[in-house]
Amino acid sequence: MWEKFRSLALPLIGEHFPPELIKDNGDSIVFTSRRDYRTYVLSEDERGIVIAYEGERNTVVPFCITQTLELAATCLTLLARDGIATLTDMSYTPLDLLGPVPHTAFTISKKFPPFFDLTSTIDPAASVKCRSFACARAIAEASAPSPDSPRP
Repeated sequence: MWEKFRSLALPLIGEHFPPELIKDNGDSIVFTSRRDYRTYVLSEDERGIVIAYEGERNTVVPFCITQTLELAATCLTLLARDGIATLTDMSYTPLDLLGPVPHTAFTISKKFPPFFDLTSTIDPAASVKCRSFACARAIAEASAPSPDSPRP
């Protein structure tokens, strides 16, 4: 799965970041954003594709984890295009926002803090763990078919 994701990720990152800020290590990709001055790490582990950022003291903080290639690509697209600020909750997320995401085939739950679980109601194997509610909601909305789409 990593090679498929890597082949999608490198061109996508290249659209938004200069080549000197991208490093392909083969088993991981590291890139730095001039917009928010963060360094991001893309890799794969036993949980699936991991999109993370470097935290304090060179720790790596997972932001989005999924076994679904399409959801990983959607998360990376949103991160590269909009930046982490739009995908991060700046306030407490009320529990009444959990549950089905309107106009999508996804539901959001919070079983294992600090992650929000985004799960497809059509294919429960299609899921992603997001560090923020805003990220889970954005992925659900970006993954929803448009009115003109032939997808169900």
